[in-house]
Amino acid sequence: MTRITRKLLVVNPNTSQKMTNTIAQSVEAASSVFGDFIQCTTVCADKGVESVEGAFDEAISTYWTLEKVMPLLDQYDAILIACFSNHASVKALREATTKPVLHVMEAAILQACPLGATFSIVTDSDHWRPLLEEGVRDLGAHDKLASVRDAGMTALDTVSLAREEVVRRLVEASRVAVQEDKAEVILLGCAGMAGLKEIISSQLGVPVIDAVMAGVCVTAGLLASGGLTSKRAMYTQLEPRPNEVNVPEPGIMAAYGAAAQ
Repeated sequence: MTRITRKLLVVNPNTSQKMTNTIAQSVEAASSVFGDFIQCTTVCADKGVESVEGAFDEAISTYWTLEKVMPLLDQYDAILIACFSNHASVKALREATTKPVLHVMEAAILQACPLGATFSIVTDSDHWRPLLEEGVRDLGAHDKLASVRDAGMTALDTVSLAREEVVRRLVEASRVAVQEDKAEVILLGCAGMAGLKEIISSQLGVPVIDAVMAGVCVTAGLLASGGLTSKRAMYTQLEPRPNEVNVPEPGIMAAYGAAAQ
């Protein structure tokens, strides 16, 4: 039997090429386990913000993520948004397609739940704490959340500071989560932290989840099982109405049914 290769588009919703390269390394490490079953392409938004540091940045990045993805949608079998948040682009894209669409935060939580009774998210800055707590509630896993701890840096710091310094800060915050908050699993709460789970886990003695790797693995599982996005209610595709929308981006206009120029 010939096995069909599935194509996964991984999207960094910010414009940082350095972070995109970091994400791509974890994507490659995870996808290699599946052989030729899955072929991954990692891209970033062409315009927008260099790092997503909060709700306003996320709103801007959502717009440009949609503009990036919509022209490519027919070329891929699934979409993974590589931002550790309940990123609004995911719900929008689920309206636009039956193909699986998820973000790395959702995938990381799905992987963490079988590995321990509780988990903590170690994020970059305290600004993210209430946003991530809200996101965990929206995803239905708040009863398993021990805490959200921050490492005292920005998202961009995760790929611009020295690796040793990033690890030191993450281990320090993670250790507090394990010892004081009784977390049994640590989720690395930024895509820029990809590739650090082994070194951090070795210093903590608990499982550590690389959210980007989790995203690839969970998406591969959905593709292997033939999972599709339901069109029953929430993600029903809206009727085309190009005359009601006026934006200059052709990808977004195409989503509203406008003919290609």
